[in-house]
Amino acid sequence: MSACPTPDRPDRRDTPGTRTTREAFRAGIRAVLPLAIGVLPFGMVYGTAVVESSISNWVGGLASSIILAGAAQLALVDLIDDNAPWTVAVGTALVINARFLMYSAALMPSFAEYPRRWRVPMAMLITDQTAVTSLLYNETDHDPNRRRFFYLGVGLALWVSWGVGTWIGIALGASVSNGFQLEFAVPLMFLALLVPSIRDQSSLVAAIVGAAVTLVARDVPFNTGLLIGAMFGIAAGMLTSAASAASGAIGESAAGAESTATDGSDQ
Repeated sequence: MSACPTPDRPDRRDTPGTRTTREAFRAGIRAVLPLAIGVLPFGMVYGTAVVESSISNWVGGLASSIILAGAAQLALVDLIDDNAPWTVAVGTALVINARFLMYSAALMPSFAEYPRRWRVPMAMLITDQTAVTSLLYNETDHDPNRRRFFYLGVGLALWVSWGVGTWIGIALGASVSNGFQLEFAVPLMFLALLVPSIRDQSSLVAAIVGAAVTLVARDVPFNTGLLIGAMFGIAAGMLTSAASAASGAIGESAAGAESTATDGSDQ
């Protein structure tokens, strides 16, 4: 007997709206697996930075399980090594992670559907990859339970990958950074996130403007280039969408006027 789905009995796992919560959880892991693999070398970069710093390996390693914020963790390692005041260190981490305000706002409608006891632990798993992957899934599945377990599958897969990458970097030490150009993993990972979200003209404009501004602002203090790029990208996308809507309205108005004129002349 063939295991392939037949036309009259499709495999329910292929349709988001008919998945069970367990299948949604597994679908989340499968959806983010390529990105989770890309997180591994990024975690290795952080682990290597911990080894080369004055921070205890155990403290640096456990931070990946608690903080789960790559760029902010790397910045904190540098600031702690430079004996920066704790207010500067914490403030810098908050500025770097300011983009999570946007992710939180976007995820808020779906989070509002979850039981309260789930919200705090799920919020701990928010990353760039988790937010984007889950938001794309939410467009096709409107069941709160399946959304929740899909999100958990995505978030936990990334959490494990980041932690494993961190401990590999700590175990191998400086030999990791000397042998591989791991910094390429970061832009490739964000590129993988960007492409699936481009679905129309406004999202394309937002992606191009956001990427260009981020590149130009890469040397802005406190690593806020990504946040600045996101703000310009969102603004460009909104303007493009508004212009497109206005153009469509003008076209409909002109067509209506022409139709009215034609009807009048026929009478």
